[in-house]
Amino acid sequence: MNQAPILTRTFMPRHGSRLLALMLFLAHAAFIWGKGEAWGQAVTLAHYGVFLLWQPYFSGAQKLPWPRALGVLAVGLWLAAWPSDWASAFWCVVLSALLGGIALGLHDWRQRLGLWLGTIYLLSLLLLWIVPQLFHLPAQDPAELNVWRDSLLVLPAVLAFLPGPQVRQSSVAADLLYAIMLFLLVGVLILGSYVAMRVSDSSYPMGVLISSGALALAMVLFSWLWSPRGEFAGLGSVFSRYLLSLGLPLEEWLKNLAEAAEKESDAEAFIQSCMQGFANLPWATGVSWKTQISQGMQGQSGRYRADFGHMGVQLSIYSNAPLNPAFDLHLRLLTDVLGYFYAAKIRENALHANAYTQAIFETGSRLTHDVKNMLQSLRTLCSAAEHSGPDQAIDLQTLVQRQLPQIAKRLEITLDKLKSPQKAQETSVILAREWWRNLRMRYATEGVVFESQELRSEIWLPQELFDSVADNLLQNALRKRRQNMELNIRVLFTLQPVPHLLICDDGEAAPPQVAQRLFHAPVSTYDGLGIGLYQAGKQSSDQGYRLELRDNLPGRVCFSLIMTDPDLCREHEKRLALEAQPLPASAY
Repeated sequence: MNQAPILTRTFMPRHGSRLLALMLFLAHAAFIWGKGEAWGQAVTLAHYGVFLLWQPYFSGAQKLPWPRALGVLAVGLWLAAWPSDWASAFWCVVLSALLGGIALGLHDWRQRLGLWLGTIYLLSLLLLWIVPQLFHLPAQDPAELNVWRDSLLVLPAVLAFLPGPQVRQSSVAADLLYAIMLFLLVGVLILGSYVAMRVSDSSYPMGVLISSGALALAMVLFSWLWSPRGEFAGLGSVFSRYLLSLGLPLEEWLKNLAEAAEKESDAEAFIQSCMQGFANLPWATGVSWKTQISQGMQGQSGRYRADFGHMGVQLSIYSNAPLNPAFDLHLRLLTDVLGYFYAAKIRENALHANAYTQAIFETGSRLTHDVKNMLQSLRTLCSAAEHSGPDQAIDLQTLVQRQLPQIAKRLEITLDKLKSPQKAQETSVILAREWWRNLRMRYATEGVVFESQELRSEIWLPQELFDSVADNLLQNALRKRRQNMELNIRVLFTLQPVPHLLICDDGEAAPPQVAQRLFHAPVSTYDGLGIGLYQAGKQSSDQGYRLELRDNLPGRVCFSLIMTDPDLCREHEKRLALEAQPLPASAY
């Protein structure tokens, strides 16, 4: 059974500080007490082994390849085989930088405290003992110096009782960057102390003080330049923009991408327009692309090629030199953005096609319902002609004289819509009392009860809207009567205070799922109530009216068409009443 994962999950989080304290104790014994001794070299190997157990950069369950494993082993052998002050100084600088880098990446101060204690111990050991030994600096009181040197072990002892750091593998890259920066700072501090001591011809402590002060002043100045107060953006902003645009004009490319997205509506033309931005890169020789519909290339092929793909767009960037990781990351990001824009263009084109198809479907369905209603009116006339006797010839003649011109006029309007779809929204108007008279005559033989109130005022109505709504509602009610011959249908029409048409029957109520979607979407049912009422509802709202199912109860099903926007209706009246032909005297 492999114990490495168990050691990584349980032992390291609980005893990480103790391992770190043990590593520092062994480093003190190897580099200070055991310097030049054989047992000191053995302790150095033990110290390095504990360091490998503690380090957070490789998981304990990870299998290292042979080249990397040999490199790790070579570092340990180098420390043990070369027991010099330079090796000790270098290793202590590396350890202090690693501890400080990990501490900067943590948020819990209790976990950072132990790491900072270890860092302070290593820096103190360097400045107090190893550096003077390295440059052969004379000591005023070696015995007292040895006491101060060994008293530093109090810091690792305190560290052993603190909680261990919880280092996440996702933060290793940032910790490594911090460690490199601290390594450089510690190196500058050590070498600067020696240089300051020689240049100023002062003592070693004074050289350390001068180097520390100069380094602190430089860091304060740099931090102010990095994020200053005032109008100056600072080096941080400049550095960030430099990283984003390193070898790749990101801002200019995104600007061109946005302009192409606004200018080009076709997805393939948009892709071709964006490729010029990739081809203009200073280090790129050419670019090729491929989608499900088209493909192409700009520029020339290069020695190296990098392939990227996202959302149906495949890109190949050619260059004469291999791409570094920063360029690869930038290009992958730009490809993702380009893919999203391309997918949006594809969806936009699909929506345009669907909208065009939907317009054709709705127009055709609406005209079909108009033709169907006119056919029903013709059937009514035919039925009246078949069942009328010689004594009803005059009444039949009057009915035909009044209905056939209306049917012919409605058929003419329908044919005009087929010839000129752009005029489909235009409407004609009719006097309210004339429309009411025509409606009663069309359904005079269907057993429908008609009631009206106050039709003396000269009010104009949109004829197509009221014909469509009334025919659809009455035809649906008559289909219900075929299943229940005792069904009563009642139509009420009033003009005060606003035009209002009410059509009711005492049949069964519409199902809830049908009533909920009745005027908002096409409803497929066996007895109508489908696309006709859906389009009538849209037509009503466009002309300032509201079509609704006012009552939906067993024995009382009522549909209502009522004016809701008088201003919009007045505009229709002013525009269309002028175009309406005056009615003959017999209509009044």
